[in-house]
Amino acid sequence: MMVAGLGLLAIGIVYLRPSLSGPATPSAPRARTPQVVQPVFFNVSFGDAQHGAVQVFSPNNPPDRPAPIYLTSDGGRTWRPVTRRAYPISGVTIVDQRRMLGEEAAGGTPALVTSEDDGRTWQPLSVDPRHFIGSSWPVFLGSDGWWLDWQPSPPGSQQRAAVAIWHTSDGGRTWARLKASGIPRVSYVDRVQVMDPRHGLLAVISAEDPGRAMIVATADGGDTWEPAATFDNPMVGTRLFAIRLFQHETLLLASLAVSSLDLQAPPPPGEPAMSTFTSVSADGGATWGPLHPGPVTAASPLAVIDEGGRLLLLDGHRLWISDDGGVTWEARVAVMPQGLTPVFVIAAVPGSVYAFAVHSSDVPWRGGTPAALLRSRDRGIHWAEVRFPRS
Repeated sequence: MMVAGLGLLAIGIVYLRPSLSGPATPSAPRARTPQVVQPVFFNVSFGDAQHGAVQVFSPNNPPDRPAPIYLTSDGGRTWRPVTRRAYPISGVTIVDQRRMLGEEAAGGTPALVTSEDDGRTWQPLSVDPRHFIGSSWPVFLGSDGWWLDWQPSPPGSQQRAAVAIWHTSDGGRTWARLKASGIPRVSYVDRVQVMDPRHGLLAVISAEDPGRAMIVATADGGDTWEPAATFDNPMVGTRLFAIRLFQHETLLLASLAVSSLDLQAPPPPGEPAMSTFTSVSADGGATWGPLHPGPVTAASPLAVIDEGGRLLLLDGHRLWISDDGGVTWEARVAVMPQGLTPVFVIAAVPGSVYAFAVHSSDVPWRGGTPAALLRSRDRGIHWAEVRFPRS
């Protein structure tokens, strides 16, 4: 199992990729009193219920010192900073209990490294599989892993890069590029949803038809892909925002987000602007049910799925819960630390759910607001702030 956090930045969904340069540095404060460093974003990645990593971004991360990373091996009860190196580690993803992949700023050029001892020592990979410096980490099923070789086109560009896929069968030590034929050119692509070493799914939004989301499937380990389902935008006058795939036991869920932002008359901040729809497959993705409408929210349009198969979605202090794959939803009150407003759920692992919150009532979040990472141990009802040691 590999769970990674998604960042919803302003009005777009992106995979938050570790960057060699931190967020823009604010103007110098007028007062000479010491300033408290406040984080503004977190990237969360778990390999299993016990082993995870959190990257903490703040406005004044210097270019030569990437955002600090903290590791846990006890389910988030304690955290330790990643081992210091001559070239700092700028991002990690967990492969299994002790193995992880990292990116280091090797003389200004990103390079991949791997650790076999829970991040204490690192060795370089012989081949970096990415043609682009991509925006996502690989997905693993045991020692098999799949890595999307793709990045979004610049705003306004008419060219869409093809999606390529790299595969490893030894836990990420070596990689080979797959043919990956049949994947359309896309404006959005989710991570690979791996069923077994030969079967997998990709959820995409077509570049040629941005009003249509698609699921393509492979039955030969990723060499060839064929359409398995299409979902037309169910709301006139809106745009498809993103599509994600979830798996719980034998069920697959496709969660579709539709946005009314960026149209001629966008709603004021805090007004409902994101609509959610969910489809269920009970046969490994071969067939899919109809889209069921879900919550309409002001901030996060996409849910996470917990170990019990429940979909969880935060909209301010309202926690939306679905026990039936998004067919019906129940709203509960999420109890937060005083002064914090939740923005979205980042990740769910057995025993814990993590959420991003801000020290403000400004939702949707526009970036730059002092933030906190929250953790719930009772499936999203009560939350506490996660504290990290000084790095």
